[in-house]
Amino acid sequence: MSNKMSGNMSDSKNIYIVPHKDRDTMKNLEALIGSLDFNVQVIDANPFLLANKPGGIIIIDHASVPLTDEGLPKQTEIYARKHKVLLVNLSKGDINEAVAIQRGCTGAVYENLRADEVIRAIYAVQQNEYWFSRKNISIALNNILRHSSANNGICLTEEQISTVNSLTQREKTIVSLVCKGSSNNDIANSLFISCHTVKTHIYSAFRKTQCKNRVELIYWAMKNAMTAELIA
Repeated sequence: MSNKMSGNMSDSKNIYIVPHKDRDTMKNLEALIGSLDFNVQVIDANPFLLANKPGGIIIIDHASVPLTDEGLPKQTEIYARKHKVLLVNLSKGDINEAVAIQRGCTGAVYENLRADEVIRAIYAVQQNEYWFSRKNISIALNNILRHSSANNGICLTEEQISTVNSLTQREKTIVSLVCKGSSNNDIANSLFISCHTVKTHIYSAFRKTQCKNRVELIYWAMKNAMTAELIA
């Protein structure tokens, strides 16, 4: 399971488990996460309740929530406007991961909720990475680009040019490495800087481009005609 991906560091300690339903596996998960110094709340699958909560990670028990025809929890896209969405208790084939990414999901944990995988998934999402296969992340990005192909060849507006120019040279270099699929560790090693510095530059690029995650950042770079510069 490879990872790439969203959000605000100050929000990443908030975890909402949706729903609880007194399932032993979810109660054990709640206790495990709470022991790791996260702010854990069990909350109903209600987008209005969650809209009023501080941003964080929503862990949705896929096995016990209403689903769409695509096999995704209802209101996923609404949740994803403010929070990171991590699906758990899935079986292989329950969802199309590329579609899940396009709907706003940031990760999926399958089968029996092994503690080590859940912890790794949570920390990956907390560090603005996706907990999906690299292949399906690429498929999702290609789908996004294909749907926007009608915009190809259009000249940039002054606002778009201003946003591109607002990136520092180091930020552009890091965005270029993100576009090539590099992790934070890969980028830090190639540029001889710390992971903390890499994260600072990525968060700055997210803020300037109004992107929530790496997929959106790659899409933004391509849409704004930076591809030639970024992959050089």
